[in-house]
Amino acid sequence: MDYYYQVMPLGQINEGLTYKLSYSIQVGSIVEIPLRKKKSTGVIISQINIKDLKFNINKVLSISNVHQFAISAENLDFYKYVSKHCFIDLGMILKMAVQRFPDTQLKSYYLFKNKIYETQKSLISKLNLSKKDWQKLSEEKKISQITKSFIFDQMAQNISLNFDQEKIFKSFEFNQKNNFQVHLVDGVTGSGKTELYLKAVESNLGNGNQSLILLPEIALTEEWSKRFFKYFGCRPFIWHSKQSKIQKARIMRSLLSGEPCVLVGARSSVLLPFKNLKLIVCDEEHDSSYKQEDGPKYQARDMAIYKAKCSKALCLLISASPSLESLHNSSQDKFKIHNLSNQFHKTQLPLVEIVDMNQSKPSSKAWISKQVFDETNKILKQKGQVLFFLNRRGYAPSKICASCHTPIQCQNCAANLVYHKKIDRLVCHHCSNFFEPDQICKMCSSEKFVSIGIGLERLQEEVARLFPGYSNQLISSDTLKSKKNKKDIIENIYNLKTNLLIGSQIIGKSFHFPNLKLVNIIDADSSLYSPDFRAMEKTYQLLQQVAGRSGREGDRGKVLIQTYSPQHSIYNSLKNQSRDQFIKLELQRREENNLPPFYKIAQIQLIHPNVSALREVCQEILDISKNSKLDILGPVPSLIPYKMRHFHENFYFKERSYQALRKKTDIVITKITPKYRRFLNIDIDPLSIA
Repeated sequence: MDYYYQVMPLGQINEGLTYKLSYSIQVGSIVEIPLRKKKSTGVIISQINIKDLKFNINKVLSISNVHQFAISAENLDFYKYVSKHCFIDLGMILKMAVQRFPDTQLKSYYLFKNKIYETQKSLISKLNLSKKDWQKLSEEKKISQITKSFIFDQMAQNISLNFDQEKIFKSFEFNQKNNFQVHLVDGVTGSGKTELYLKAVESNLGNGNQSLILLPEIALTEEWSKRFFKYFGCRPFIWHSKQSKIQKARIMRSLLSGEPCVLVGARSSVLLPFKNLKLIVCDEEHDSSYKQEDGPKYQARDMAIYKAKCSKALCLLISASPSLESLHNSSQDKFKIHNLSNQFHKTQLPLVEIVDMNQSKPSSKAWISKQVFDETNKILKQKGQVLFFLNRRGYAPSKICASCHTPIQCQNCAANLVYHKKIDRLVCHHCSNFFEPDQICKMCSSEKFVSIGIGLERLQEEVARLFPGYSNQLISSDTLKSKKNKKDIIENIYNLKTNLLIGSQIIGKSFHFPNLKLVNIIDADSSLYSPDFRAMEKTYQLLQQVAGRSGREGDRGKVLIQTYSPQHSIYNSLKNQSRDQFIKLELQRREENNLPPFYKIAQIQLIHPNVSALREVCQEILDISKNSKLDILGPVPSLIPYKMRHFHENFYFKERSYQALRKKTDIVITKITPKYRRFLNIDIDPLSIA
């Protein structure tokens, strides 16, 4: 007897294909199927009754192979929701989730006295066994092979919590099965938020369950895993794009089998098919890096909450400056909120001072004020470390013609090229293309250009000039790309071989430098006056995170903020440690303007290489909206209207509920001419509507 199944191939496809098999298998099974004369991987999403087939069943192809593991029903429900909510093909979601893992044959690990060893060699060397000992133990079956891969024996160090942490920890309900909860832990920097959720991981692991830790940046996983190793005596599973095929396959096997484990990764790890997931931690939950902007667009933090709901798991959102969405949900009693208002090491929060650059103007070729210079010298003489913060990579944000002041722009994007002095190249930060620094002005044919503005490399030059004899280090996503380079940088900072740190926004994310006593924020206004409606929130979060790197241990730290708008409400809030006042004003502004979190937004972005064809698509969407009586906003050009040799135009829907938002967006997608559909890029809850 043949059984018929709807199989979703991994890839850009949203409708399942029908295949048959001579025996029954469960929905969610990972299978191998013939597709276009090739073998492909797919996932069974439903079983079909033979009576419902409306075509010749003799032409239905057979499933080639069924893999050992299957995706659980709750995971399938989660993937279907992500596909529906984010307008991403289900086949693409499954491709990101399954990663073609079954193609790889894996070696088993060795088990001896309830401890797992990766190889025979590691077991022999750690236990100092001879060949005869090995042979004897193998014959007596005291050493056996095992498919489990998470090497955890017992805690290497006890995680001790203070009174405030213990109180919050006890509110997490671990022992009640099938109990979905979301807790927002709002704690000042250095208050021990990481230790709190690691204690939750310990409890969850003790109950034989799986844990997922989400971090905003891949660069943070290595540092986090060292902290994890200190307490647990083993390494967590680390998930990111640079992992080998075998490493990914081994992790995938553990997740699908339900093996108790801890996995740490960036946003893509939220899509992995855990079988026994009971704890999800979203660290730095406010971070914009959780939003996938390239390719399929989704918000990993929001998907983590829904995944916890499907898995009936505990979800912890951790932040020193929570997003307005999370704070609003807490006020609506959707989340339970907890506050950690004191630093773990009992130090006072850093003293924040505002430097008015209208009064303290440096020279024309300098960027550091006298007050910052004096305070830095003072800390250096006390053998403390100082951070100079600037959220701008490269040497100069733009180069302009010395004669007609025309900036050098990218050939593929309507964006200024950024000069990187260390590699002596002009770089486009949007399409990542490199250009030679020797250019000819397109307007006046001049060959002379001047650098305008300041980037990290230029700031490093000034720091080295003003503070000779002190070692400095640049810390950005560029310098932390190499694993070895990152390790050396961190070790030099911890060993006090580095005195001056020059860092971008990545330094504000979870790094802990005990001897850092002063933070100098050089250009605080750079992101404040962006057309993005979230600009003030992002600026406040970023400055608060960076300020929190100062004085985490020992004496009270200090923060100096250079600004040309000293009376701005953001700086007053930071100076007076009055975040609640800023949040109240910002939420009020959002509500008055029908913006998130009070309204939901869908962006329909049109991307086309031909501007006249783009206008035709825009007109069709306007006609559909008019005929269907849809209240649509647009079209408006993107902030960068021409990027990667394509023109960008945006439409927007605003509604109070996601259901209404999806309904309107669905009408446009369904009614638009099929040939135009591929030019649409749907983004639910865009980070910016500029």
